[in-house]
Amino acid sequence: DMEGLEAIDLSQQNLFNNLKGRFLEMVVQVTMMKFNHETLNGKFFGKTGDIEVPLFQLVDTKYVKGSKTRTYQIDVYGRERGENRVWLCECKYTKTKMGIRQVKKLEHAAEALRHEVKAEEQAVPDIRIWLVSTGGFTKEVMEYIRERADIYFSDHEGINSIFRMYGGNYNIPVFNDS
Repeated sequence: DMEGLEAIDLSQQNLFNNLKGRFLEMVVQVTMMKFNHETLNGKFFGKTGDIEVPLFQLVDTKYVKGSKTRTYQIDVYGRERGENRVWLCECKYTKTKMGIRQVKKLEHAAEALRHEVKAEEQAVPDIRIWLVSTGGFTKEVMEYIRERADIYFSDHEGINSIFRMYGGNYNIPVFNDS
């Protein structure tokens, strides 16, 4: 059913790209909602050893704006149940590798979230960043996040493996870029 999608008229290509991106965000959201303190192989998150995934109280898309920042969209936002910790996830659904620009954008969104929470006089949460890119990551990104314990990253194989562990019965397809 998906054959010939790359031949879509260029006027429709932007819409199709938005749909692909939203699809990946929904896969990540649904998967995160199924997390319940299981221990997963850290390689799926770009780490060594095992990672205990949390139970989330809320998983959704979120917009944040600090008093002196612009508004940022967070593709997937998860607030852990019983902890003052959140996960911010950036999803990129192309064969192109995720670059440092997307990582910095998510870090700016994290800072806007901190400002927003402080302005509401609430406790600032511990923030985990999760980068999901079906095309992988540039060398610059890999060097930047290598030693960051607060940043997880999953490529196509990683997110597919996590997705399958939680009941996904197909591989997330990768489409050609146009």
